[in-house]
Amino acid sequence: MISWTHLVLPALAFVACAVGGVAYAVLTDRLARRSLGVARRGRAITVPMLVTVNGDQRRGRAVLDGDDIRLVGSGVNVRVARRGYEAAAVRRGQVDAEILDFAEQRAFTDASGTRYLLGPLEEWEEAFDASLGAPTRPATRARLLRAAFPRRALGPVLLSVLAFAAFQAVWTSGHDVEATMVRVVGDEGLESCGVAWTEEGRDEYAEVDCYSPFPKVGAPVLVRAMAWPFDESAMDHEDTYFLATFLLAGAVLVLGGVGTAVAMGRLRGPGVPLAPLPTPQVTHVVTPARQTSVELGRDAPLPDLLSAVAAREGWEDDGVAAPPIQPRYARYLMALSAGTWWPGVVLAGVGLLVEGLPHAMRFALAAGAAVALLWAAFRAVTAWLAIRRAYVGQVTSEWDYRLVRSLDDEWFAVLFLGSTPHWMVLLDGPGHPAPVGRCGVRGDLCDGGAIQLQFGGEYWPTLSPVSRVDDELVSDLRKDLVERLG
Repeated sequence: MISWTHLVLPALAFVACAVGGVAYAVLTDRLARRSLGVARRGRAITVPMLVTVNGDQRRGRAVLDGDDIRLVGSGVNVRVARRGYEAAAVRRGQVDAEILDFAEQRAFTDASGTRYLLGPLEEWEEAFDASLGAPTRPATRARLLRAAFPRRALGPVLLSVLAFAAFQAVWTSGHDVEATMVRVVGDEGLESCGVAWTEEGRDEYAEVDCYSPFPKVGAPVLVRAMAWPFDESAMDHEDTYFLATFLLAGAVLVLGGVGTAVAMGRLRGPGVPLAPLPTPQVTHVVTPARQTSVELGRDAPLPDLLSAVAAREGWEDDGVAAPPIQPRYARYLMALSAGTWWPGVVLAGVGLLVEGLPHAMRFALAAGAAVALLWAAFRAVTAWLAIRRAYVGQVTSEWDYRLVRSLDDEWFAVLFLGSTPHWMVLLDGPGHPAPVGRCGVRGDLCDGGAIQLQFGGEYWPTLSPVSRVDDELVSDLRKDLVERLG
């Protein structure tokens, strides 16, 4: 048998984590579903928001504070007028890569020119829109503190509370018994006392924490016998209960106090006022003869749809920059990554490290490893020959291009002839060139080839092979653009 500390505490930790995770998921889902009715009744709600500050993604919570929306979070303390939020025309979709939450953000700027993108999480959108029509009243200090309380501290606080409650429940469900000292077990400094007792005609045995000087063998020892599902274990009465209670309660108080202090720090100051970002002008570079009005219909030309989405989501102002400097070793890593090396390594490792294998099996593993490694080397060399041509030589062709921003902030360049797309490639980040223009191509412009694009005399590295834009890809791209235009 083992002592209760080796059994109960790990079990409590597992139960607390599992219950805490499920409880948090259920609670957030329930709050999101109930928020719409609460907002329609004119009551204040706290709405989770996805915030991007100059390209840096953050999380925050928004509350209505009089005629303003007060948004606080990590490094964020801003105010937006309700009418200003509703009037914001520049919008874009954004995915929180950490937990895959989606939000449609609206663009704002402060007096210093810092750009903010903010919007409620998708499941909270209706409730947030309904709350914008609620009566104006100042937010209470308690609601502001709740909104500013750090999200990362909330989970540990809830887990500490659940662990404290679970420990108290386990202790309360048990009962005291007078056991007999049987022996001292364990190494020096980590001793436990083995005790035995009889209950309802059954002989019970458990190991409990004990301290020097140890009870003599045969001496009576008062212990706390646990109930199901820990009915084969027990706790001592000496220090265990008070120590565990003190540690768990202390964790709740310390984590709660730290979280409250962080929240108060976030609320320091009245909040930075934001104004809607002006809507950028839509221009057509690919087909300058075409009319400049943007049609939003599903059957509109693809360049027009791209222009409309670029205007709505503010691509022109979203990270236009010089090409990133790619270290020289990056091209070698790209070539090596083209080969699948792990099967050969695994086969070779099994053949070399596992003892007792028959000679024939070792030979077969070695042969398989050699074939796998040679194939990976062939793929890597082939990729290097293609990648190398993208880094040397001159421009071989020129194309009109348009950029496409994905929901996870990746930028693709689509190469056009007239209004017909032909090729697409993923650009290296985090910035991007102008959303529309003309570029040169260096390298193998073929399906699966490696290229670099020249914008304004500077070469821009890419992160993917070239893909041919077929009818299926055009259909998927058009569908995505129409959905983003709402």
